[in-house]
Amino acid sequence: MSKDILRDKLREIIFGYRTRSGKIFDIVLLAAIILSLIGVIMDSDKEIHNKYGSLLFTIEWIFTIIFTIEYILRIYSSRTRRKYIFSGLGIIDLLSIIPMYLTLIIAGPIGHLSDIRILRLIRVFRIFRLAPYLKSGHRMQIALRSSRPKIIVFILYISLVVVVLGTLMYIVEGQKNGFESIADSIYWAVVTLTTVGYGDVTPVSDLGKLISSFAMFLGIAMFALPAAILASAYYEDIQKRNFLVSLEAITEINLFSNLPIGAITKINSKLEPLVLPAKQIIFEKGDIADALYIIEFGSVQVEIETPVILGSGDYFGETGLISQAERNATISVLEEVKLLKLSKESLDELSEEYPALFEDLKRSAADRTG
Repeated sequence: MSKDILRDKLREIIFGYRTRSGKIFDIVLLAAIILSLIGVIMDSDKEIHNKYGSLLFTIEWIFTIIFTIEYILRIYSSRTRRKYIFSGLGIIDLLSIIPMYLTLIIAGPIGHLSDIRILRLIRVFRIFRLAPYLKSGHRMQIALRSSRPKIIVFILYISLVVVVLGTLMYIVEGQKNGFESIADSIYWAVVTLTTVGYGDVTPVSDLGKLISSFAMFLGIAMFALPAAILASAYYEDIQKRNFLVSLEAITEINLFSNLPIGAITKINSKLEPLVLPAKQIIFEKGDIADALYIIEFGSVQVEIETPVILGSGDYFGETGLISQAERNATISVLEEVKLLKLSKESLDELSEEYPALFEDLKRSAADRTG
């Protein structure tokens, strides 16, 4: 067996989750990860460690060797080795095996450094094909960066409130009631504003209790604010991405290629995104034509005598709109599809403003009807 054939076979097993061998590999790997994590958790218990430490250490070495072999095979069979090594999951794969090898280099126990092995749990993202969802974390980082000025102002405001409340409570309660210093009072203010309330320092006077009640209600209101700021920034980022993706999809369509950027932007603002599952009927033959559809991704099938498949970048539904007739064919979803729907009302409005668009639609409809 040549090296290329061997590499392709290993790639099919390690990365090919749709193949039978790939599924078996994922199941075995998942079992190994879970069992190794159980070992790490058990070893953290002092009593279990004292009694079964040697056995757990041996078992951990077995799992480490297994994961090391897997890591090497992933590098060997990967098409882009450098990309895998420096990817997030690649780094986690490496970090999950390093602690045991450190015991060979560093004399004595390595302490909590060995607990890095718990990162193996993140590898479940790969097995269940959840890695794409990690992009949400990246979007959250973008939301945090865009909200930085607001968050900084919020932190400064919180700091000011904490210092003022702490100082006020120190004046009201004083050292005789446990508020030994302004620093202790600021600690009380932080605990109270966050509604944690440890109870190690509490006001005694009526005025102090009144200030505490005010601080608790203020804390509830204040800490809802950053959540709203982040949610707003996150939503804006998603909207911006969807806008740019839709705009790119529109500019690649021949129907709109001759329109100025202002017209394309206006078209984009009137599009309604739709995500439809496989086998769903978009419209049936004989339905009233009420919209034009653009395919952003996925595919649909035009059910005529010789079925036609349309994919990303194609559009359909213009024939009925131009002729003001009923739909002349049924169109159904072949595989999950994202459509950009342009209603008849929006199209009529755009055609009045940009006559060239209407002429292009007429030509397109004529070409398709033959």
